Amino acid sequence: MGPETTDKEIEIYQQRILELNKLAEIGQLSAGILHEIKNPVSFVNNFSRLSQGLVEEMKDIVQKELADISEDDLADEKEMLETLSQNLLKINENGKRIERIIQGMLAQTRSDSAVLEPVDLNQLLEEYSKLAYQSVRAEDREFNVTLKYNLDPAVGDVMLSKGEFGRVVLNLTNNACYAVNEKRKQEIESYDPVIEIITLKQDHEVVIRVCDNGIGIPEEIVSKLFDAFFTTKPQGKGTGLGLALTYTSVVNTHKGQISVTSVFGEKTEFKIILPV
Repeated sequence: MGPETTDKEIEIYQQRILELNKLAEIGQLSAGILHEIKNPVSFVNNFSRLSQGLVEEMKDIVQKELADISEDDLADEKEMLETLSQNLLKINENGKRIERIIQGMLAQTRSDSAVLEPVDLNQLLEEYSKLAYQSVRAEDREFNVTLKYNLDPAVGDVMLSKGEFGRVVLNLTNNACYAVNEKRKQEIESYDPVIEIITLKQDHEVVIRVCDNGIGIPEEIVSKLFDAFFTTKPQGKGTGLGLALTYTSVVNTHKGQISVTSVFGEKTEFKIILPV
């Protein structure tokens, strides 16, 4: 009776730790969203204001007597209509971007079982990696990194649990940010922090590579990276659950593979292979 109760209690505590880790990720994602969402909101506001100005100018022309409307007025009105149409397209484009970011946030908060659906993988990688970068920037304004994207357009839609795989991208980018930031603090001359995300469609698979030129990982602990509660970060800087959950998502939910290679002091690369 006693051991059974102990096992059950351990299981409950493990579940609580997983939930707390998820909440921490949501908080981190929120910080990134506040920064990442500012740009499309500014676009929507600016183009709305410009469009309102165009509408007022067009009203001035329309309110003229028909006999007073010149060819120049008609040419101006045509030009304003074209500009207005372009502005509305930009508003719509940035509105959809805001919607995607919000949907991503909502997906993080859902606790139901993962549902796979067609997702634009390249778009997801770009958006969630930028959110992760902005969340790190929110905590350390001195941090800067070059995000490079080499995304194969042939990848297209892939069957994913969007919220869960978004957390995978978030975790991998956060780790890469940590690695390059630690190397930046070493004040190495001419060091330029770079994180590169690469996709490639080949046969019935999609290969994703997340590479950084940070501090690297010692060879003897690479094999332990996906173990629950194992972390290379200092106490208080990591739970040791991020990569364990990443492994579970890639292998169990998405039936893929994940591996890591690293040269200590130079670079690290996480490689994910997903079936399509």
